[in-house]
Amino acid sequence: MRADVYVTVWGTAFVEKYLTYSLASQLAPGNLPALSAADIEFVYHIYTDRASEPLFAAGVDALAPYAEVRFHFYEDIPFKGASLSEAMANSPPDTVKHNVQRLTSLHFLDLAAEEKSDAAILLDSDFLFSDGSWPAMIAFYRAGAQAVCAMHLRLDEGRATPLLKDRIGAGMSGRDLVAVGLAALHPIAQSMFVDADPFTTYPSQLNWRVSAADGFVTHTYFPHPLLTVPRAGLRYSSTMDYEYALRAVREDSAIHLVRSSDELLVCKITPATYLAEKPKGGTLSLGEIARFLVSNTNMRHRLFMAQPIRFRASGTEEAWKETEARSTRYVEGLYQAAEMILAGVKMDARSLVFLKSFLGPIEDYASPQTASRLKSRM
Repeated sequence: MRADVYVTVWGTAFVEKYLTYSLASQLAPGNLPALSAADIEFVYHIYTDRASEPLFAAGVDALAPYAEVRFHFYEDIPFKGASLSEAMANSPPDTVKHNVQRLTSLHFLDLAAEEKSDAAILLDSDFLFSDGSWPAMIAFYRAGAQAVCAMHLRLDEGRATPLLKDRIGAGMSGRDLVAVGLAALHPIAQSMFVDADPFTTYPSQLNWRVSAADGFVTHTYFPHPLLTVPRAGLRYSSTMDYEYALRAVREDSAIHLVRSSDELLVCKITPATYLAEKPKGGTLSLGEIARFLVSNTNMRHRLFMAQPIRFRASGTEEAWKETEARSTRYVEGLYQAAEMILAGVKMDARSLVFLKSFLGPIEDYASPQTASRLKSRM
């Protein structure tokens, strides 16, 4: 089996963060080292700029026993008659990372397909993993999954990193990492609890507490496509979380959503200031969330949203099942509310675009980024 791994990161501060936390968690004893005898050829692709390459020296040395490491430079990737690095120099700071990630991940996926890779592993530079996550991911693939998707637990970087720095490289269990998350949960994640006040204005994820110490249940439309079977020429228009796995894999049964942090956990460490400038919401409203559902998702996202995900530090099975039952009833009601909204939609041109995006095949899905571009033209 061959597995190709993707990450893109550049700049001193971001490379250092990647090496200290993300790569350290990948090299913990229960992750890449645990797969060294598993008959897997890992090829690890790092997309960066030439100025950043020397910063990776220690990381490349650490990866060498487990993977072939290849660098791809922004200066060498063509884009609209120039290079990606030139486009980056002229891009707005608030969109450059997502655009670079989209373009480089598509370059990577085409390359992996061309070289007959069996699996493509798509990382973000600030992902960190619980010990045992990588063998679990490979096990799901070997059991027949063509895509393995996981919702990340978003941590406040300033509060979480002191709790992680001397521990993550030795390997941390999912429950230990969730305990860190509960102590250092990012404001974005906090605003998505159903009892949050103010509640988020962008409810792409909904959270229900089991208890303050035990953890919480999440439902989300947009989990990260952690592993996929690479498809040459396949494109997506937003971030990979929104649509790539659904476009790549036709059969719902071939997509595995990780349902418990006990089996696999991805955390994302983000500065507390990330998206802090966005407008604050009010209290939870079923109608507003249903309108978000219709405007920002496709019916196939229900595959993910219908399944409760556990971020578990402790707690009894009875308490977890009760919370999952409560959260699932709410999501079922949410889709019923969406049906009522659809029944009252006026058939004007703009509404038809969104109806097609929501009710049509995933290929007709207009991601929020695409919808924003359409709106600017109307």
